[in-house]
This record gives sequence, C-alpha cells and structure tokens, in this order.
Amino acid sequence: MTADPVSVARRLAVSDNSIRVISELHNAGFEAYIVGGAIRDLLLGMTPKDFDISTAANPEEVRRIFGRRNARIIGKRFRLVHVYMKGELFEVSTFRKAPVNAGRQERHLRNGEELPENLIVSDNSFGTAREDAWRRDFTINALFYDPESGRIIDHTGLGLNDIRDHVIRAIGDPALRFEEDPVRILRALKLVGQCEGFSLDSATENALFRQMPLIRHASPSRLSLELEKILGSQRGDLHLAAFHDYGLLNYFLPAIEAAWDRDPGRYMKELLFERNCRIEEGCFRNSISLAAATIALPFVEEELGCPLRTLWHPSPESVTAIRAVLDRIFRPQTMMLKVLMSAERILLLQPEFERPDRHLAQLMQQHSYGHARELMLIRHAVAGDDPERLEAEWPEIREESPRKRSRKRKR
Repeated sequence: MTADPVSVARRLAVSDNSIRVISELHNAGFEAYIVGGAIRDLLLGMTPKDFDISTAANPEEVRRIFGRRNARIIGKRFRLVHVYMKGELFEVSTFRKAPVNAGRQERHLRNGEELPENLIVSDNSFGTAREDAWRRDFTINALFYDPESGRIIDHTGLGLNDIRDHVIRAIGDPALRFEEDPVRILRALKLVGQCEGFSLDSATENALFRQMPLIRHASPSRLSLELEKILGSQRGDLHLAAFHDYGLLNYFLPAIEAAWDRDPGRYMKELLFERNCRIEEGCFRNSISLAAATIALPFVEEELGCPLRTLWHPSPESVTAIRAVLDRIFRPQTMMLKVLMSAERILLLQPEFERPDRHLAQLMQQHSYGHARELMLIRHAVAGDDPERLEAEWPEIREESPRKRSRKRKR
C-alpha cells in the first residue's frame, strides 16, 4: 500500500553551495531537493561526501539555467547534469518514474547469457518527485530535503523510521528491484558496511541471497566505478567485509575472497584498516591508487616468495610480479590505467625506504614519493613501529599532506 509522504521540519547542515543550486532552480520555477545518501548521513550524524540534487527541470533546462560553462550533461542510461557552483561539483538529476516494461525490450546477451527479463536498460522516463522517490533503491536513500524551508519529505513513509531503527529495506518488491538493477545488491551491502549497526530487513536479505548471481549481468563499467568508490572510501575495509560475509566478494573480487582467511588476506585487512584510519585522522589525502597499492602489497610479497611482512629485492622480476598481481586481484573489474600505473610506482618504491644506502634526496624527487611514503608509514604502523621517528626520518611533501585533525575512528 502506498504511504502518504511524511514531512518534518528540521534544519540540516548542508553546504552553502548546494543551497545556492536549489535556489537557482526554485527561482527558475522548478521544484528541487537535496536527495539520497546525504540526507541519510546527516540524520546519522555523519559527514556526507557530496550533495546530490533532484529537480523537475530536465537536463537541457538545467544546463540553460546554469550555463554551458558551469553545467555539463553526462550519461546515457541515466542522463544527469554536473553543475559547478563556486568550485563545488553537484550531480543534478531529473525526477524519474519507473520505466514501463523496462525489461521487455529486445533481449541482449551479456557474459554469454540472456539478460534478466526485468533488467532496466534505459532509465530516462521523467516523472514527479513522488514517483522519483518510489523508484529509488532503499527507503533510507529516498528522503528529500528542501534547505529553504527545512522540510524533510519521506514519500515512502518508511525512510525516517528505518533510519531510526537502523534497517536497510528495499522499496517495493526486493527481488524485482535487484533484478531491475543488480548493482543494488552491491549497494545494499555497502550500506551494511558503512552504516554502523544497520542490518537488512528479512525480505530484502532473502531476496539478496536469491538474486546474488544476477550481479554477473551488471554493467562492467558501473561495477568498475563502484570499485573505485570503495577504494576511495574511508570505509572500504568495511564494505569488503560485508561483501565477504554475504558471499558477494566471490563474484566481485574472487582473488581477494580466496585469500580472505589466509595470511596475505589478514595482512591486507590490517593494512587497509590502518590506511582508512589515517585518512580519517587527516594524516594524508585520499587516493584510489594508494588504496590499490595497500591492498596489493601482501600479494606482491607472496608472488615473489618473500616471507609475509617483508619486502622484496628490487629487480626486473619484481616489476613483472607487481603488474601481474594488480591485474589478478582486481579482476574481473577494470581499473583506470593511470590508477594502476600509480599503484605500481608506489609499490616499486617500498624496498627503497628500507635500503641502508638509500639516497633521500633522490627518492623525494620520485613522482610518487608522497604516496609511497604514506604506504611505508602504514606498513610500519601495522608493525607497531614509532611513527614520529619515521616521519622525521622521511620528510613529507607539504602539498600532499593536509593538516592533521582529531582521530575519529576507533582502532
């Protein structure tokens, strides 16, 4: 049964620029809200990584309002607009409704199999704010916020209660929602990992287990984008742990799943946890390539036959091994070449920090010195070494490391 929208007044700490974008859309005569994960995070006392906006204006109208220099239409399956407001980027989407007969189009093959009947292959049917809320994935992601009035609108009538009760619930029939878009399976488990104390409701959990093999039909480009988001997240270790617990990791990153309970897998988890703690503490800026190198390090040691938690002797063989490991552990996902090349340089420099005849000035001139230094500090922190001595011995490059802030995450 369709619930009436729940509207409550509450001021949320959204960015000033997001309010400016909303105001511009309102002034042009269009309904507009801040939507999705940002509202969920603010209600949970977390800091959103970005503020997504949804509006009644179509992509061309949004571009006309903000101008071609500040607004760019992107996407095919799901067209939206990147809007730049005073240096801050916002994704502005148009209200959508559930596509009619989305899966009953010409059947295509992916991975040698016919795509699921209800898989959404086009999602550009514009609708109302209410229709947009009901086509979203989970109730806690379907909240709309108007910063000018301070209203939070819950069209499903379930989102605010589910945030209070720490429940992750699919909107509508969960089995159908996962068939429409198998990436929702991955996103459900990311929420389990990143929202402390949250769990799937029974219907959503049962459907997730039943539909999990459908992840093979998800768009490779979208899965690769999700991998990059995980590597760039300060909760990436928790995401992977949730994937392992529910059996998704065997589909998503099978090489890491195979090593999960072996020594390299345990060492990888220690390193990634320490990396994410240091990111939260403000010790170093976020970096996808650093996360990739952090995950790969134990497997490079294993590939080269080194005792765990030791390093290899630089050689042409080590270069080949690093490339092979980076290719293997992230398969079947595909990462950007520049990320892999940066991760390779970070790993190649690790033995240089331990050489007794090292040349500090030469090492500091290396393009990836800052990232490589950070991985060296992560390694030694996991080993229990004194970080202050190492930081003094290996000077930081100031532009790569922000001012330290207070610790947020419990070790």
